[in-house]
Amino acid sequence: MAQVTAHILVVEDDESFIEELKRIIADSSGPTIPTFVTNREDAVAKLESGFFDYAILDLKIPTAAGTTDFDPEHGKYVFHHVRKVSPGTKILVLTGSPSDDFIAPLLAQKHDADIWSEGTKVDTVEFLKKIELDQAPDKISRVVAAIHALSGIELHTNGINLSTGEDRLVRIFAKHFRAVTCSVFPIGAGKSGARPLRLQMFDQTGALIREVVAKLGDLRKMQDEDARYDEHVVLLDGAATPRKMKLLEFGAGSMAGLFYQLANGHDASMFNAMAKEDALAARAVVATADALAGWSNGKNQERRSIASIRAQWVSNDKAAELQAEYGLDWAAEFESRMIQTRWCCVHGDLHGENILVSSEGGVLVIDYGDVGFGSAVYDPMTLELSAVLQENPTLGPDWPTADACRQWHDLDAYLVGCPMPEFIRACRAWSEKLMVGRRELAACAYSYLLRQLKYPDTDKDRILALLEGVHACWGDS
Repeated sequence: MAQVTAHILVVEDDESFIEELKRIIADSSGPTIPTFVTNREDAVAKLESGFFDYAILDLKIPTAAGTTDFDPEHGKYVFHHVRKVSPGTKILVLTGSPSDDFIAPLLAQKHDADIWSEGTKVDTVEFLKKIELDQAPDKISRVVAAIHALSGIELHTNGINLSTGEDRLVRIFAKHFRAVTCSVFPIGAGKSGARPLRLQMFDQTGALIREVVAKLGDLRKMQDEDARYDEHVVLLDGAATPRKMKLLEFGAGSMAGLFYQLANGHDASMFNAMAKEDALAARAVVATADALAGWSNGKNQERRSIASIRAQWVSNDKAAELQAEYGLDWAAEFESRMIQTRWCCVHGDLHGENILVSSEGGVLVIDYGDVGFGSAVYDPMTLELSAVLQENPTLGPDWPTADACRQWHDLDAYLVGCPMPEFIRACRAWSEKLMVGRRELAACAYSYLLRQLKYPDTDKDRILALLEGVHACWGDS
């Protein structure tokens, strides 16, 4: 069984206390990897480069090795840096000062949380006077034991390399539901930097407890997605949007995890379904349109510039940079045009890996990190174009050619030789159902394609050819 080892950062400059803390940590209830530093600069460097479950901080430390400018402000700087770059790390502050005024600003950072799924909440920030160091063995040992207890979850990673933070989050979540075994599978990823995974959790009898979608990433991004879910996703049909189960904010350093219950049978992404059967993918597009209809139904039209539609996904400065880099001389004048659009809540990242499909064509829409307001056509246009710009097993070397991309505005000509024509037609039909006119279609396709130009691993030649087809679409409207 894999052993979970507690990673501990100790910031202390007094040799006598360092030796005592080394002994205490060595005698604690489980394996540890302690890292000792004596000053502010080294502490910050370690925090920037490493993972820590637990930080033990002396406040009165110097700025750098070899200096003697001891000041509690340096320790408080490290404290706030832990909270900034590794907000899920539990902190024990060692202080020689009895002043409440000295501690009060740090107390404001304290929370109560069941960090390691022990069943009881603990303080995320604790304080201990150095004259009471005899209490340190109990405090430190309890933390080490809680981290080590996560070893009780047997992980089957199926070849996936989990970071230490990702490993912690999966184990903490599985332990919360009293699982003893958890299997981890890839789902596919967009370009947000967060890691989506499928989890299957089993109890001690071998029975499946839950099947779960986990999204693991930067704490603040996960908190933002959590808020977007509560504001927007709860308004949709619950049958096609997974129920949020838990947000884990502590125990994984800079990372957090959002966990959603996954309905049985949704085993394939839209792209995988497409590779199996084009007609199945087309049915799934219709089901997706129905699932998200609650956002657009009954929404009034607005008059907006194309620039304001694009700005939801690409900043003005970045857009100008991309236009100059790729010679899009027509883009500035194009963006200045005003169009009619239906402005409503949209998913914002509805590529083929963010829709899970059942064998009957039912869908489950996942990943809500970009949910917000935009043109109603943006979602179906994202889904359509993602099929030719992201990793899609249906695509072969023969389509779309550059000439086909330039015919994007003429659907019949564009689809000559296409391996998934029913899927593309279903996406376009969804766009046409929502759009006020073809100018909105062109504006949303332009916005998505410009957004894709930002990323280093996209097919720039294909995007530029598609942009020619989008520009021609405006001329047809």
